[in-house]
Amino acid sequence: MSAKLITWLSTFVLIILCELGDKTQLAVLLLTSNNPSRRWLVFASGALALTLCVVVEVTVGTLLARYLGPAIINRATGVVFLAVGVFILIQHFRVLERERIKEAAQARDISIL
Repeated sequence: MSAKLITWLSTFVLIILCELGDKTQLAVLLLTSNNPSRRWLVFASGALALTLCVVVEVTVGTLLARYLGPAIINRATGVVFLAVGVFILIQHFRVLERERIKEAAQARDISIL
């Protein structure tokens, strides 16, 4: 296989997998279910919106690659993903702690009655 075909195929498969269950799909599903007679208009609008998003992403990626190296971009992306993951975990455990406190307070109020 040629390098171009492998690049195209891997990009296509990766985007398909990343988009499964995405909010974008849910929005298109909702819009189509509300307007079944306009499904092709919703399809065209969604396709255009996703295409424009990819144009912006490719443009920004190209500019970043020109001024930074791929190694720096990969490291920065890794740091951002790790930071987001840690932030989400912290938020999750804060929510769990708040729920425990509420349950304990409710249990105290119920036992007093």
